[in-house]
Amino acid sequence: MRHNPEQIWADILSDLSSSARNDVYLRQAKPTDLTEGKLTVTVPAVLAKDQIESRFLVDIDSAIKGRIGLGASFDIEVKEPDSPPRSGPGTSTTSDSMDPPADASDASPAEARLNSNYTFKRFVIGTNNRLSHAAALAVSENPGTVYNPLFFCGGVGLGKTHLLHAIGNRVHEIHPELKVLYVTSETFMNEYIDSIIVRSTSQDFRGKYRTADVLLIDDIQFLQRKDGTQEEFFHTFNELHQNSNQVVMTSDRPPKNLEAVEERLRSRFEWGMVAEISTPQFETRVAILRQKCEDHGFDAVPDPVLNAIADVVQTNIRELEGALLRLVTEASLFNEQLTEEFTYRTLGNHTGPPTTQGHVAITAEDILKHVGTYFRIKPSDLKSARRTKQLVIPRQIGMYLCRTRTSLSYSEIAAAFGRSDHTTVMHACDRIANAIERDAQLNQTVNTLIEDMK
Repeated sequence: MRHNPEQIWADILSDLSSSARNDVYLRQAKPTDLTEGKLTVTVPAVLAKDQIESRFLVDIDSAIKGRIGLGASFDIEVKEPDSPPRSGPGTSTTSDSMDPPADASDASPAEARLNSNYTFKRFVIGTNNRLSHAAALAVSENPGTVYNPLFFCGGVGLGKTHLLHAIGNRVHEIHPELKVLYVTSETFMNEYIDSIIVRSTSQDFRGKYRTADVLLIDDIQFLQRKDGTQEEFFHTFNELHQNSNQVVMTSDRPPKNLEAVEERLRSRFEWGMVAEISTPQFETRVAILRQKCEDHGFDAVPDPVLNAIADVVQTNIRELEGALLRLVTEASLFNEQLTEEFTYRTLGNHTGPPTTQGHVAITAEDILKHVGTYFRIKPSDLKSARRTKQLVIPRQIGMYLCRTRTSLSYSEIAAAFGRSDHTTVMHACDRIANAIERDAQLNQTVNTLIEDMK
């Protein structure tokens, strides 16, 4: 008997509970193939795949065997917008934090480790970033001739890194012969230190950076108080600038406020253009949320809900995306409709997710206790400076949960974990956020901890 994949999928959904049929992630699944008893559906994001597999796979497997036969099977593929299908638990996604390869002399985006998702097309323009976007576009089309150097400054999560990668991707598109190099200031410093330890590599290090046609360096503020690294970057900058090679930098503050950076470097940072990116206005925040819905395949989020998120979250793009993901996930978990009222109830006071008893505020101490209990680790060990393998991942998960389940700032989370530097928390949150999209086991662990705290 020949089966139609669309009809079989509709029949399977009808066999599930009403809450499952209305689940936001299952609604994203599209049947694409039915061959030899194997039904394949595609979803637009890894998050949707993980949610379906962790919550509905057993019921779907039972339903498909009842409809087709005991030998029937089910598979989910991830087909992101404008990208080829990908499947399997080992599916990888592009990280937001990327270091350059050992040799970036071949000018392809992959070898330069540029994030292909960060393009000008996907950058939402508003009054807060219009000048920065225009300058970035001009530099990408004529590198080394206008705005050299170009210096972006602004708070965390406002799109500075996006513009860096957009420049690199655009240069590769229209100037494929040019060598583009993206690097964080931390990586630049670590490679410089390595070149000191192994002196035979010092020429390789200098050749790598001083021959770049376009050098994109992220978070230049971390060079503060690194005198040796500043000296090396000073000479690298001079050689690049003298050869009309483009330098683009980002920082969380303007050059004049980088007080622990040498004056001669600060003055050079201001030679070209300093473009500040500020907090997005309401209309821009809504536009950003619409873009994020498209990125994640959330095609059923009503405009009033997006407006409510933009009303509550007025800080940066990362927090907007985090609020959107949290809202969609919790609506699915609690079988709630995505409404304006639910949005304000969930996000309005940043008091954590709704529970069966109503709103309950989750504290950092609560999270430390739950993570410690789950991993059989004392909360005091999570706060310690020890960096054993048994502590690092649980500690990072705890920081990630504090960031996504409470309204604490990075600095406040750092203090709760006994850290003085908020960048440790930023790194931990980024690492776990990226890892849970490609590691099903870690995703399940985080979801279990979230459930335990309800």
